[in-house]
Amino acid sequence: MPNGKRDRDPSLDGSHMTENTSIPLGGVVMIEQVEKQYGVFSHVFSSIGGRVSDFIGCVKIHVCNRLTHGVSTHQILEQYSSELATLLGTKAMPSERSLYRALEKIGKSFPVVMARYQDLITKYNLVDSKELLDFSSTYLEGSKADLGMYGYSSDKRPDKLQIKFGIATGINGIPTALTIQKGNVQDKIHLKQLLKVISNVVEKNSLLIFDAGANTKSNKREIRDIECHYLTLKSKKVGSYIPHIRYFAENWDSRTEFRINERSYTCVKRRYDGEILYIYYCSELEEFQLNAKCQKFEKQKKKGNKILTKRKNQTYPSDKGWVELIPHLQKTLSTIDNVYITGLEGFFILESSIDDDPEKILKLYKDRDKAEKFIRALKEGLELRPVRHWNKYTVIGIFFVCFLANFLMNLTHLMSKAKILKNLKLLKKSLMNLTLTFVYPPNGFRFTILSNVSPQILDIFGDFVRKFEDKSLDLRW
Repeated sequence: MPNGKRDRDPSLDGSHMTENTSIPLGGVVMIEQVEKQYGVFSHVFSSIGGRVSDFIGCVKIHVCNRLTHGVSTHQILEQYSSELATLLGTKAMPSERSLYRALEKIGKSFPVVMARYQDLITKYNLVDSKELLDFSSTYLEGSKADLGMYGYSSDKRPDKLQIKFGIATGINGIPTALTIQKGNVQDKIHLKQLLKVISNVVEKNSLLIFDAGANTKSNKREIRDIECHYLTLKSKKVGSYIPHIRYFAENWDSRTEFRINERSYTCVKRRYDGEILYIYYCSELEEFQLNAKCQKFEKQKKKGNKILTKRKNQTYPSDKGWVELIPHLQKTLSTIDNVYITGLEGFFILESSIDDDPEKILKLYKDRDKAEKFIRALKEGLELRPVRHWNKYTVIGIFFVCFLANFLMNLTHLMSKAKILKNLKLLKKSLMNLTLTFVYPPNGFRFTILSNVSPQILDIFGDFVRKFEDKSLDLRW
């Protein structure tokens, strides 16, 4: 059975034999394949565990758990058998205390662990020259975590304490940095910490791509100070957008037109305040945004007079100053202007330190969805959410374990010659279906049976999966 539970023969009392058991093998195969080719665990975690001989094995168990069932640390001993632990390099299944200590040691050595990880991906030329930066948060179960603070919740759980984290990943899918901050840290502050980490690994003139939430003059200046370039979205505010939209209209003859994903875009470039502004307009986007704002406006009107608070009173000049028109209740009905429509619909502006083709620039910015998918894989696919640990270093440890598991997934994609499922949840199902059964005959030696070797598994691992077949079976019968 792929859930790792043992099968008991009711005719035997079990006192003189070991029970048969089946384990999900996909996570083990992925870990061992990557370890054989890149030496990830030995490179990153050697000497971190001190005198604990099974430390790397404990880390592998945590990573394997995230690649399969994704249960809490407290339930690992109940979910998996000791046979899985021995395959991952431990003498027996570690105690729950050892598993928690392994996470804590990762957290306490996090700067060293991250530096070694970056040294590894640099060694094998896995660092991309185009890095996607993004930030998110997840919530905690409990109220005593040192890192937990109330703040904006990406998971729509503002009632829970939050932890903020930032990631940097190359367009090739290989992550390069992870930062963990308290739950009330803003993205523009968080970016400064992330830049300190990625500056150790990215090459000069690399392009860093991030969203408007972290877009500040000081952050862009810091990126230029580390000799990198940036590409970001300008915050959509009426006051700052209107002058550039006027420039767009006045320089219509210098426009560039192209299509991406069945949408037509028009762009006018402008050199402004020491950077290049890419002013884009899309009619399909304008129609979509107007429809969304009209629907929102109609919903608000049904709720009552709250909509009037968003409407600005009209003002007119006079000899004695400005006259403001105060609305009053009237018996005759009249239409109300849609206060959500700003005139910016269909427009967006990208800011960059590089001057390039507008179509290429927009495609690069649209690649940001790879960072969003990486975060979604952390929280949903690898089940990081919610965080159930309270100790600061244990929390950091579980974040890095999930980060490393996601790295193994993406690295396996690069290693495979065939196309692999991009959906992490579906991919995990294939990993869990691959099964290794340990059979303990009453009067014989133990043997194993490898089953559920699907074509998809062969696409992922190739012939490496055959390493786990029992070669002695042909000699016995």
